[in-house]
Amino acid sequence: MGSHYNNEANRDEETSPPVSPLSQSFNSSIVSFIVHVIFELETPITELETLDFLRTHLLPVNTRFSSIMERNKNGVLRWKRVGISVEDHLIVPTFPDGLTRKGYDEMLREYLSKIGCKNFSQEKPLWEVHLVKYPSMKGACTMIFKFSHALGDGYSFMRVFFKCCGRADNPSLPLTFPQLSLIKTQQQDHGIIGLGKKLFGLMGKCINTSYDLIETMFRTSFLEDRPSAIRYSGTSTELFKPFSVYSVTISLERVKQVRTKLGATVNDVIIGLISYMIHLYMERKKKLMEQYGEAADGLMMDSITNGASNMTICVMLNTRIFKGSKNLEDMIKAEAWGNRSSLVFAKLPTFPNDEQVNPLDFITKAKNTMDKKKNSMIFYLIDSILSTATRMKGQKGMDEMLYKSFKNASTSISNLIGPKEQMAFMNHPVSSCYYFTAGVPQSAVFTSVTNMDKLMVVVTLEKGFIDTKLFTSCMDEAFENIFRAAFGDNQDKDGNEIMKKSD
Repeated sequence: MGSHYNNEANRDEETSPPVSPLSQSFNSSIVSFIVHVIFELETPITELETLDFLRTHLLPVNTRFSSIMERNKNGVLRWKRVGISVEDHLIVPTFPDGLTRKGYDEMLREYLSKIGCKNFSQEKPLWEVHLVKYPSMKGACTMIFKFSHALGDGYSFMRVFFKCCGRADNPSLPLTFPQLSLIKTQQQDHGIIGLGKKLFGLMGKCINTSYDLIETMFRTSFLEDRPSAIRYSGTSTELFKPFSVYSVTISLERVKQVRTKLGATVNDVIIGLISYMIHLYMERKKKLMEQYGEAADGLMMDSITNGASNMTICVMLNTRIFKGSKNLEDMIKAEAWGNRSSLVFAKLPTFPNDEQVNPLDFITKAKNTMDKKKNSMIFYLIDSILSTATRMKGQKGMDEMLYKSFKNASTSISNLIGPKEQMAFMNHPVSSCYYFTAGVPQSAVFTSVTNMDKLMVVVTLEKGFIDTKLFTSCMDEAFENIFRAAFGDNQDKDGNEIMKKSD
């Protein structure tokens, strides 16, 4: 196994593009940010079809898929082109014969955890594909694309997939995507009233920007959340700890109904939903400890009680949104490959020591917090902050800053917006598509994907620290509680499904 070097590997190293500071940080010794994209297909796909996809679609998209990181004689880390054999990047696992679909589904989840705990070899390009040729609860087989975040961001990878994906109902038609709606357009007022509102808004934007700048500097250096039921209090620096993967699939139409009722965005609902999940878990974990006599563990009890009042979520955003991309088609079709990722810190809505709090309050608080973030220039300043940090502290300083960004926060969330229609990957209908991340120094990491009429929220939970069974039960319950709080118990009598479980 391994890369097969050819004559291209001996070309002038100075013609190889340098690795950006952010990409270096995503593949450093203290952070190894790895993205796993999972396609569950309705019909089996063969190894030959998969290899054909890798040769004809993946490799030609960008030279990084056939490059490794290597330092030249001047110590500059560059993307060095190498000759590769795609067979070396395709892995086909073997599971026991004769299991039920549920049994194979459990094997799939264990396999995801297994490969998620392994870093890449630096001797070959930083990607691989796993073809699981066994049925799951949602498909006939599963394709797992494992990429280092150093290769590119989520919208870079989306270009790879959607260039070879068509609509399942009509392959001749292109996939379409929802319009971006991160920042709302406001109605314009004229005259003295309009001028007053603009001045007041500018003053608020300056205050919010100043606060966000200070918070970012503190968060990336010394300011950290208290230990809690989801934030480990130990000093372990191990990146790839065993974890479980779990997901819930929610009706996007129901999410939009809640969004409309509260005047929020889908992202506000997602952050509020995650906050409510964590709240339920912490309150029930505390009760279980009291019930089984574990309350004597004062340190753990203090972490659950006090840590819940000071939690921060690290929100990953793509700065293409702020650089002229008006819709997702523009972002995917653009030739701007690379990492346009940025991090924003936001307080998680919390209501300590009260399980009976109104679930809608979490979304309302999340909306207020994110409205302040949107009324700030921090999004446009992040690149400058990173560049300044690299000049002042060097690459090692930037690595540490990225590491502390995650370590000092309680959890993180990233999201992707998928197409409105069902996809067909290489003419195989896709029944489920989601992703998760690994190599982040956090015990609970969330991702979300909107696709067709569904919202899927995925979480990785550190084994041995988080009570996976309890947390996942809270996930199953959370959105139903939110929806019923918004519309009452009778809104589901028409037969529409609020939420489907998926583990």
